[in-house]
Amino acid sequence: MSKVFFRDMEFEVSEGVYQPREDSYLAAEHLWKQEIAGKKVLEVGTGSGFLSVICAKKGAEVDAADINPEALEDAERNAEENNVEIKLFRSDLFEKVEERYDIIIFNAPYLPGESEDQTMEEKAWEGGEGGREVLDRFIREVGEYLKEDGTLIIVQSSITGEEETFEVLEDNGFKGETVGRKKVPWEELQLLEACKF
Repeated sequence: MSKVFFRDMEFEVSEGVYQPREDSYLAAEHLWKQEIAGKKVLEVGTGSGFLSVICAKKGAEVDAADINPEALEDAERNAEENNVEIKLFRSDLFEKVEERYDIIIFNAPYLPGESEDQTMEEKAWEGGEGGREVLDRFIREVGEYLKEDGTLIIVQSSITGEEETFEVLEDNGFKGETVGRKKVPWEELQLLEACKF
């Protein structure tokens, strides 16, 4: 179990759960500046609940999904420890999602390849063929769950391809822009926002 911090919040993260890193902090700083009180937010692939807790602290009504049961346990504990309420459920992307949201957040797994017998931890990193499979599937499906004037927030890596993501967004009825960047060794982390045409 390790600990990470944001502002006055503390998060515990189990060994088999994605630990918030520079990509998570890039999104966290952006979300912290947004007026999201009263907005209905969904985080897909919540991991430890890091971004979901931050949104709830800002007054949003938050649902959070993950395929990893251990991640959901961490997220539940971290919400409790930070005195916020989050509705948590197990779902493979939108498999169990039934509502529409003002904001949908996804920190996409982006490493190329998929292990034959993928562990839950590998699922947090590996984005399938070319690193785009999971992200492209997310973009194809997300429109059904976003309100007409809703916003999509995607964290990705330059490894995934910024222009490729904008093309897939456009093909699926979204206009996107890059709202944040952070250079780290081997890659640039990118924060994209998109809304329906």
